[in-house]
Amino acid sequence: MAARRLRYCVNNEWRESKTTKYMPVTNSSTGEVIAEAPCCTVEEVNSAVAAAQAAFPGWSSTPVQNRTAVMFRFRALLDAHLDELALSVSTELGKNVEEARGDILKSIEVVELACGAPILMQGDALMNVSTGHDTVMYREPVGVFAGIVPFNFPAMIPFGWMIPLCITMGNTFVLKSASLTPMTSMRVLELLIEAGL
Repeated sequence: MAARRLRYCVNNEWRESKTTKYMPVTNSSTGEVIAEAPCCTVEEVNSAVAAAQAAFPGWSSTPVQNRTAVMFRFRALLDAHLDELALSVSTELGKNVEEARGDILKSIEVVELACGAPILMQGDALMNVSTGHDTVMYREPVGVFAGIVPFNFPAMIPFGWMIPLCITMGNTFVLKSASLTPMTSMRVLELLIEAGL
């Protein structure tokens, strides 16, 4: 049976790459090639960046409570799919299932932190910092971020350390999954889209 050719995602749309170069994704227990990850073309990468730039004005002006609502739903989906995601990490990376569960549980912890964005984004003010002058500090989204994921933490690093806080704070994000372990990131992205991103 031929390995499944993976796609890439832009604007919630899964697309076939026009590349001729694919990286094998193996089942770490058997060595079997279970998928092929595209080495996307420059044009495809640029289309992802352009989409993130185009989405930024609308997403950054979305009320923080609405962005946070996505994270609450995402957290529930991660919890509901915990066993499936742990098996995915274990299969493509080779961690034992309990360690793989830890990868997902650490992601959930940061998603929970991101759910506190209405508090985390609050600014500060100080009256009469000098005669006749007050100061006000705002926390604002800054733009498009990119994350390049190492192979050894396919869920925790992108969906724990990177994406939840970044997007809940109003930024947009371009993710480059690890070529050796992309399937977990792809599945978690599907759940994030299902949550309403």
